[in-house]
Amino acid sequence: MAADLVSPEQGYRMSTIINQADAEIQRGAPSLRSVTDLTERIGNLFASPSYRPPTLPTVAVELLDVARYAEIDLRRIAQMIASDPMLAGQVMRQVQSPFYAGRVPITDLDQAIFRLGLNNIRDIVIEAALNVGLFTTPGYATAMERIRRHSVATAHISKLIAEATGQDPHQMFLLGLLHDVGLAAALITVDDMFTGSDRPSIVHIWPAIETTHESAGTLLARIWDLPGGMHQCIGQHHNFQANGTDNDRVATLHVAEAIAARLGRGVTPHGQPQFLRSTIDNTPPDVVSAAQESLNLSQPNLLNIVRAASERLDTIR
Repeated sequence: MAADLVSPEQGYRMSTIINQADAEIQRGAPSLRSVTDLTERIGNLFASPSYRPPTLPTVAVELLDVARYAEIDLRRIAQMIASDPMLAGQVMRQVQSPFYAGRVPITDLDQAIFRLGLNNIRDIVIEAALNVGLFTTPGYATAMERIRRHSVATAHISKLIAEATGQDPHQMFLLGLLHDVGLAAALITVDDMFTGSDRPSIVHIWPAIETTHESAGTLLARIWDLPGGMHQCIGQHHNFQANGTDNDRVATLHVAEAIAARLGRGVTPHGQPQFLRSTIDNTPPDVVSAAQESLNLSQPNLLNIVRAASERLDTIR
């Protein structure tokens, strides 16, 4: 089953395509003649003391690690959400979705919090906050929407895997949601870099985005003070054995991303030829299989997770 989750063909890196069609792709950015140049510029911007990272709403920051608070006032959380109309609208749309809806419809934030509980509300609020404040940039809207859909799918699938393997499902939801936050941050940075001028095509900038996304994600995780050593997982999320031992959380990401890609929620648009697929979606099948084995995830359990994931993703956008 694991081998079926990821195509065995590895294809070519996007940078290879750029080298083959350099003149056509470079039209939007005549001053940037190489991927290396753009990668260096992005890295320098992230390293600059003047770098201003995307910010999260206050309520999302407070909910990032509920374990830090011995007591938390649920009504105050509801009031904080309500004070941000755009965020409140996103939260209410999610809690009223078929996935969360019960026999009695949820009609207000107080009811949502007390019915669903703090951990589920945290997951919903952070997902909504990222939809509003991070997964958006006008110059590369289509690519950003692919990143958002992939991140949301990976979060929900990671939660299912965590429940089946004895991990904290809410921590895995958060990691799944934020594992590719560096892609979003780098894309926003490039968009801002070309404000007021012709932007290079997504095909031109993508190799630089891929190259910098783990370090960018680590930086944001540190700035946001994400809990539980999450910055280390984000910084190494393409190798669950990066430190010489198996990391169950990163192994979970490998399996979740493979399932997401299979269900049409990869970063690359579904049905794209293999040679045009992003390496983000090309975790080698043997790595996915090793991750599954490390998690002691049986074939029947994996099939159940794929089915549950397909049903869950049908209810969310």
